[in-house]
Amino acid sequence: MVISLEEAVAILNKWKDESADILVAAESPFRQTLRGIDGQGVRWAMRQRVKVSQVSFSEESRPILRAIIDFEGPAGNLCMLLTECLIIYGDPREAGREDREEAEATTVSALCIFLPEEEGFHFYELREAI
Repeated sequence: MVISLEEAVAILNKWKDESADILVAAESPFRQTLRGIDGQGVRWAMRQRVKVSQVSFSEESRPILRAIIDFEGPAGNLCMLLTECLIIYGDPREAGREDREEAEATTVSALCIFLPEEEGFHFYELREAI
């Protein structure tokens, strides 16, 4: 389900308040198909366990709303500036039939954030430490 930046900030604040264990997996460019060897730019991917450490949200009527989210993890920190992005909230019950049992056993919810620069960040609220 596509949600607004304000709704995403509420979810991230909930995760922060609950000190939820989050698995983040990200890549750029995020595409369903592989880019050929002649494609421009750098391809990167990362995965890390994190906790939300800070959420800042500006409701001022600037040209666009923005939020700054800080995550802390054992391998390092991640800071994201969210402005014009596509945000999708997911529930493990929405997973495909073949993946639903595992999704329900391991995750509570998911937040997927797609930035205009073709970067995709997937945040999974974990049921327990993996």
